[in-house]
Amino acid sequence: MTEETQQPAVSTARVATRPGPSGVAGTRRRIYQRHLLLFLAVFAGLIAIDQVTSPGVQWAFYPIVPWMLIFVLHTAGLLGRGYSVGELLIPPRQMPIKDVYTVPLDYELVRARQLHDGIANAAHAVRAHDAELADSAVAAANDLLDAMESLAARAHGEKYRSEEQAKKLVPEAQEALAALDGLHRGLLRNQLLEEEASDVPVQPVRERASAVRQLAG
Repeated sequence: MTEETQQPAVSTARVATRPGPSGVAGTRRRIYQRHLLLFLAVFAGLIAIDQVTSPGVQWAFYPIVPWMLIFVLHTAGLLGRGYSVGELLIPPRQMPIKDVYTVPLDYELVRARQLHDGIANAAHAVRAHDAELADSAVAAANDLLDAMESLAARAHGEKYRSEEQAKKLVPEAQEALAALDGLHRGLLRNQLLEEEASDVPVQPVRERASAVRQLAG
């Protein structure tokens, strides 16, 4: 629960910003595959050396057998964790860099989603005595959040981009956050102090939404 609205906090699903497979699972598979390749290379090398230095295989199995037992335990441990044989033998797919690249705008986008939810909760509370204000506040917040998500999508979608280019978007996003925060606080004051609807800053949010949409366009 939030202190101001007594509404449930934003769910974790709403604040996820980075796609991609589990890094731990991929690392375990890579380590296993390197272990397998190293074991096979050393196995072949020891057998070859043993064949060259003495007739038949005389001593190569002494270092190979203990290592084979370790490898079997490694395999059994991963199978016990739910990995299939195919997963252990097939290298994990690498996500393209552009798909997991995080731009500075991402933090602002997460915060915008949280403020959006706060505005929706506060608007629900004031709807009983001013439905028009509640509807206009939610519509303005929806518009600004949609514009910010479009801006973030554009930043992620650029094939060639630099950190410096991404940082140029942050000031605009922070102004949008300030507008959302002002709207949230205004709705709370209206709810608690019964201020006039005209005192709730809905128009600045609409203006920021228009400005951000121009950047994302």
